[in-house]
Amino acid sequence: MPEPLLYCKAMGAAAIVSALIVLAIASLRRVPATWLNGVCVAAVGAGLASGFTVLSLRFVWPPLSGLDRLLTIILPATLAIEWVAGHRRLPRWGAWAMRLSIAAAAPRVLLHGSVYLSESSEWTGWQTHTILLLLGVLLCVVWGLLSQLSTRAAGVSIPLALAMTIQSAGVTVMVAGYIKGGAAAIPLASSLVATSIAAAWIAKRRDAALNSSSSVVIGIAVVGLFGILFIGRFFGRISSEAALTMMLAPLLCWVSETPLLRHRKPWIIGAFRLGTVAIPLLVLLAAAKRDFDRDIAPMLGP
Repeated sequence: MPEPLLYCKAMGAAAIVSALIVLAIASLRRVPATWLNGVCVAAVGAGLASGFTVLSLRFVWPPLSGLDRLLTIILPATLAIEWVAGHRRLPRWGAWAMRLSIAAAAPRVLLHGSVYLSESSEWTGWQTHTILLLLGVLLCVVWGLLSQLSTRAAGVSIPLALAMTIQSAGVTVMVAGYIKGGAAAIPLASSLVATSIAAAWIAKRRDAALNSSSSVVIGIAVVGLFGILFIGRFFGRISSEAALTMMLAPLLCWVSETPLLRHRKPWIIGAFRLGTVAIPLLVLLAAAKRDFDRDIAPMLGP
C-alpha cells in the first residue's frame, strides 16, 4: 500500500540534500561559476541517493528487474555523462555522442532478461529491433528538443515542467499497480526541482549563464522520465498512449517560442509553459484515477 508520510520524507530528504549541496559548494568564492554544471550533477545524484534510501529502494547488483537497471545502470550512467558533458573543453558533438549512446542503449538495457526479449516473446526479431529503435529515437528527440529550447530561453521553467511530468508519471504508475516503480519518481522530481532553483539563484548572484547547468538537469530529467514511463508501460499497467503522451508533454514548452509569447517577461513565459504542460498531465491523472477506482480499488476492500 502507498505510504504518503514516507513519500513526503523521501521528497524532503532529496530536496534538502540537493539544495544544500548546490548552495554549499557553489557559494564558495574559490569555486568558479563554470563548475556549476558538475555541482548540479553531484546535487541530483546525492538527492537521489538520499531519497531512495528513505524509500528503502536498495541498489541490487546484478540488477534483477527493469527498476533495478534504471537505478543502478541508466541513471548513474546519465549522471556521469552529464558531468563530463558539462565541461566546457568537451566539444558539443562529443557531449551529444555520449548522450545519444545512452539514449540508444537505454531501452535494450531496461528490457534485458525480460520476457519481451526471451524466446517465448510475442515479438519477432524485426519487431523487437524496430521497437527498441523507435524508443531510442523518441528519447533522443525529446532530449534534443528540450536542450535546444533551453539554449534559446534559459530559466527554470523547463526543468520544473519535467519534474512535474516525472511526478505525474510516478503517480500514474503507482495507481496502475506498480507502487515501487512509481515511488522512484518522487526523489527524482524533488531533487531536480531543488537543484534547478538553487542553481538559478547561484547563477543570478554571480551573473553566470544558466543555459549549460539547465541543460545538464534537463538531460537527467528526460532520461529519468523515460525510465519511469518505460517500466510503467512494460512492467506495469499503464497504456502506451498514456506513456507516450506524458513523454511528449514537456515539448509543449516550445509554445513559448510563438511570436505572441517570445518577447514576454520571463515569469510570464515560465508560467505559460508550466500551465500548458499541466493540461495533458491533469487529463491523464484523472483518467488514471478513474481506472484505479474501477479496476483496483474494489480489490482492496473497504
